[in-house]
Amino acid sequence: MFGKKKESEKAAPFPLQILTTEYLIEGTANGDEQFFLPVGTEYWYPIELTDVKLTAVGWEDVPVRTADKFEVKGDTVVAMIPRKDPSRMRQYDTYLAFKAGLKGVFYFGPYLLEGTLMTVGNDRSNHALLMLDATIRHVSPKSKLGEIHAPHILVNTQWMHGREVK
Repeated sequence: MFGKKKESEKAAPFPLQILTTEYLIEGTANGDEQFFLPVGTEYWYPIELTDVKLTAVGWEDVPVRTADKFEVKGDTVVAMIPRKDPSRMRQYDTYLAFKAGLKGVFYFGPYLLEGTLMTVGNDRSNHALLMLDATIRHVSPKSKLGEIHAPHILVNTQWMHGREVK
């Protein structure tokens, strides 16, 4: 009885924002969406969204587009921003092993991400890392992005250029 309720919570569609180097893609993810970023041989695996709004964040003169369904190519994702508690999502437990927190400002593609990046420690990294209490800004003051705040995001370290050390 209790297992079914928890399963039905997982199965409910939820709002998801995906940030690529060029777009903020906002839509509704399927309830069984996994909390991972496809990379390597899985890079072609799309993240499927419905009721989508696409905002080109690098240019000020590009109109917002909408789509009923949209597939985001996995390796283009800079950050995945679930707008629900990700601890109930599949594969969230894989990020619990990352206990070392690095606070700071991180440079990912054209974005500045401020927060606590959870890592394995010992200067080791993974292709996808959890960032807590994140604030995301575009480096260009002319960007349409503004600021995004989220308690949990998943970042693709392929796009990380470095971090400010204090």
